[in-house]
Amino acid sequence: MPATDRTIRRVTRELRRLEALAARRRGRVRMMRALRGLGGAGATFAALVKLKLAASVGLKIGLAILVGLGLAWPFVALALLALMGLVLAILSLFDGGGAGDVGCPDASCCDRRERRAARLKQLIATRRAWLEAAAASPEPPS
Repeated sequence: MPATDRTIRRVTRELRRLEALAARRRGRVRMMRALRGLGGAGATFAALVKLKLAASVGLKIGLAILVGLGLAWPFVALALLALMGLVLAILSLFDGGGAGDVGCPDASCCDRRERRAARLKQLIATRRAWLEAAAASPEPPS
């Protein structure tokens, strides 16, 4: 029994709904990343100005940007910190000293956060594949 028009419409409707869910999730992730970055950078800059921890305004802005970047894109900030650690390690070779260890946080909890997104992508791929082969497939995806 080939797929009926009603079944094709239902699966198409489900696919649109799932794609809309994925698009909303991507939008929420981008919005929260921007808010975390801007909030962290603003709070850091305000604290540095109030506490007079950094000598120049440029250094205060640089530190605020680094904190904001760390809150928005942690891996980019970790890469910058690793690069700074590498530069310090190379510079310390000329001084005869040793560079400190740059610690890496445990990323084992990242899998838990992405499980639902992976399931959503898998459902979308299943619906698309079924729609492409709708004439040959007797059963809709579950």
